[in-house]
Amino acid sequence: MKTHLHVLVPTSTTLLGIVDAMEAILAPYRLKHDDTSQPNWQFDYLCLFEATLRCDETDAELPSEMHHYAGYISRVDRLRADVSAAAIVTPDGVWHDIHDFGYSMMNAAESNAAAQKKWSSYYRQLLENNPDCWVIETWAHS
Repeated sequence: MKTHLHVLVPTSTTLLGIVDAMEAILAPYRLKHDDTSQPNWQFDYLCLFEATLRCDETDAELPSEMHHYAGYISRVDRLRADVSAAAIVTPDGVWHDIHDFGYSMMNAAESNAAAQKKWSSYYRQLLENNPDCWVIETWAHS
């Protein structure tokens, strides 16, 4: 299963350091294949699919060696209103997930719609609480 994930990194982090900062924030959630007692893992690897952030202003700021991240990075204050993800990790390292609101592929459509509505509101609140952050889009495989 793949989860659409946004990671919030403080804007005090340079764009050249943003990927390393994201990796550090996500490290506690990455499955360590040699650790069978890891209760809080969320994914085993990250991957990129079609970019949905598509922020021209941020893309223009990206260093040339980061051109492959065009469309995958924005600032919170530049996000379009239609942007969302199924999970978000805040700068304090906390993983927030739509499944925490009752969403499940096994649920009836109306139950998932209610969970999605609650999640959308919560997701927006997290963004409002973290205005001085970069948003990095990725997909977490579990």
